[in-house]
Amino acid sequence: MPGPLKLANLWKIIRDVDLSGPREAALTPFAIVFVSETADDAVRLRGVLSGADVPHPWLEACPAVPEALAVTSGAPLAAVLVTRQAALSESMAQAQQRFAAAGVPVLVVVVGHRAAGAGLARRGERARVMLSALDESAIEPMALALADLAGDDRQLAVASRLPLLRPAIVARLIERTARANASFAFTTGLAETVPVLSAPMNLGDIVVLTKNQVMMCYRIALASGRDGEPRALIGEILGVLGGGLLFRQAARELVGLIPFVGILPKVAVAYAGTYAIGRATSAWLADGRRITSDAIAKYSRESLDRGRALAERLSGSPAPPRQSRLERLRQFLPVPRRRA
Repeated sequence: MPGPLKLANLWKIIRDVDLSGPREAALTPFAIVFVSETADDAVRLRGVLSGADVPHPWLEACPAVPEALAVTSGAPLAAVLVTRQAALSESMAQAQQRFAAAGVPVLVVVVGHRAAGAGLARRGERARVMLSALDESAIEPMALALADLAGDDRQLAVASRLPLLRPAIVARLIERTARANASFAFTTGLAETVPVLSAPMNLGDIVVLTKNQVMMCYRIALASGRDGEPRALIGEILGVLGGGLLFRQAARELVGLIPFVGILPKVAVAYAGTYAIGRATSAWLADGRRITSDAIAKYSRESLDRGRALAERLSGSPAPPRQSRLERLRQFLPVPRRRA
């Protein structure tokens, strides 16, 4: 099996990736405006998401009256309308129309109301969230809803500035990257051999998987509030990860645990290995826990069932034609000279 990818080679892998864009988005200030009929629920939800005695200064709360709305931020990241009923009151509907007309994404939060259809977004609303109460149970659904409104890069700023929302946003970032790598493994066939048998995985596949993993870890670092010049931050991450070595260690651990052979084990390995590296990186950034091969193996085993289930779902859908490793190689070999 090939040795770990060297740092210089990893830089070549990610040199075509925009590192400054996510960093700039993560550092860009934002505002989120919370609105309720009398401002009480808006203030309460703002406090829950701030997680401190003093609310975060970028989170604004006001009642649904024109005078109060007029002094809120002109271009907030999102407007959150907190209501106790599925149908907005007249004043809340006017607030919704005001934000929608300004191009501000509107998220309606319905508290304690479970009528049929209450969670369906209406015209002018980007989405709705159903909450049982304005307490800690609201943190995860609010984190995911705000991340959806913010988009791929701006959600890094939300996670960076609001630590209580960070775990849910980072967890979904890891899940999506793991699924992307699993889908790639299925589409390309990944390697044609089982890593534990000492036959090398296709280098091109390792490059793609490693690139996705490195960028995932970079985004986790930004979401965790880490700053610094992109190259320095990536260098620190790569130093902790040890290049592509940990992915292959996870692969060796996992292949022996999967009771079937073929493409499905490799899809599960791609998912579980990526998920494990994301979890380990998140733990390192959160409380300084070292990323070791044992930690990667532990997280890999935890995610193996999900990786296997995803592989089985992917196998149930039509797949594009796959080439063998020999067929791939022939594309890059000179055409042999014909004998006379």
